[in-house]
Order: sequence, then C-alpha cells, then structure tokens
Amino acid sequence: MLKNLKNLVAGMALAVTPVIASDAAAQNFSYTEFQLHYGDGFKEPGIVLSPESKRTVITLEHLSLRPWGDFFFFVDNNRNHDLKGTGYRQSDQYGEIYAHASTKNWGANYGGGFLRDILLGGGVNQGTDFTALLLGPKFSFNMPGFRAFTFALYAYDQVVDPVNRNVDTGYQATIVWDAPFELGSQKFLFKGFMDYISERDFSGPFSGKLADQVIFSPQLRWDIGYAMGGKSDKNWLGLEYNYFKNKFGNTQGTNENSLTLFYATRF
Repeated sequence: MLKNLKNLVAGMALAVTPVIASDAAAQNFSYTEFQLHYGDGFKEPGIVLSPESKRTVITLEHLSLRPWGDFFFFVDNNRNHDLKGTGYRQSDQYGEIYAHASTKNWGANYGGGFLRDILLGGGVNQGTDFTALLLGPKFSFNMPGFRAFTFALYAYDQVVDPVNRNVDTGYQATIVWDAPFELGSQKFLFKGFMDYISERDFSGPFSGKLADQVIFSPQLRWDIGYAMGGKSDKNWLGLEYNYFKNKFGNTQGTNENSLTLFYATRF
C-alpha cells in the first residue's frame, strides 16, 4: 500500500468536480443543491448482495470553483423500502468530498486549445463502515457542447474496511461531464460520471481479491423552472440511471442496475 497516502490526503478538503462554463465565469462560481430521488433496483452489501429494493435518496451537493481550483462534496441519505426483516440495512449514509488546485497558479498556461487545465488534488469517500482516500491529477478539456468534461486518475487506498481486511492500494479513473442542450423552447441537461476502480488483493482475517468495479451514473434533467417562466439552472425534474459492475468488489460478479426519478433545486 502507499504508506504515506493517508497523511498526504488527510489535511486536504478534497473533489471530482467539473470546471463549468468559461474560464472567466469559473473563477467565482458555486452552488448548493438538494435532490430527492425515488427508484428501484438497489442492493445492499453483505456476504451476498441483498435482493433488489426500492429506495428513497436525499442528496445534498455543493460545488465551488475559485481561482485556486475547485471544491466539491455530496452526502446521500438512503432509505430502503423492501428489506425489513431481512437483516440488511434499512438506511445508510454515503458521502464524498474532493478538492483540486489548478496548476495555472504555478505558472502553467494551456492557451485556448483542447486542454483547459491540469489540477492536482484528491478526495475522501466514506460510508457507514468504509473509507477510501484518493490522490492524483485531474485533466479538464474544452469539448464542443460541454460545459465540463474532465478525466481524473487517482491512487485509491481503502483505509477502513467493513470486515477489517487489509486492502492493497489500487487506482480509480473518473470521467465527469456536463452538457446542456435545448429541444424547441425547452432546456435540458445531460450530466453524470463514470468511475473505474481497479482489482485489488486483500489480507487480514482472510485473504482474497476484490473484483474491479465500474460505476456509470448518467442523469437527464428537464429544466422545469425555466419551462414555468422562472430562471434557468435552478429547478429540474430528471431521471438517473446507475450501473454498478461488481458492486463493492464482489467477486460473484454481482451487478446493480437502478433507475430513479428525481427533483433537484439549487440555492
């Protein structure tokens, strides 16, 4: 494992966030967003993953873009509706927090071409009995039709494990995108992310291997605030699809497919 990774990251407020809009606008941009999701197809961890369950998810999300870089976090509060009496969790919390520093602050100049910026930073991913620390570079690109398109490559160190395994350090590759578009008089937003987490060995009370994982989570949003005569980029109705390959590194190859209807508002 990377012995110093925890110390390197622990003092940082940490992000997997896009650099939105033009460079000038991105110097001072922030939002805080509330989301309410309801959907089906979710699974909870265990020796064997739980049966599929309906779930309500309340999400608080924040993004800040500043001259020094970016800061992002989200917290999910999950409530399952079909697992009562099964021994699986009825509710759970999960959150991620990230920050990156722009290399432009150290004199880098990327012009106005395909590469917008290179940032350095990392994050903390934390659930009820799980913590992972991430550290690495993020690349921001100018892509036609996209307000944001980023690729990050992190060292991934699982420092808290639900069954006290000692898990080797791997890596995570992350793509984030944000693409507004219009159909007729209506405004829409297609955004989301995709993570790839590498296969990892573990030891401890028992030894084995965590399978590689893929998390693909696109959202399609309809700007209902604008449709009703209000400001754009404030209120949405949307659909979010989640595909989770080998969820929690389960070597059984168990995959999750979930779909939620959600409302989101920014303030």
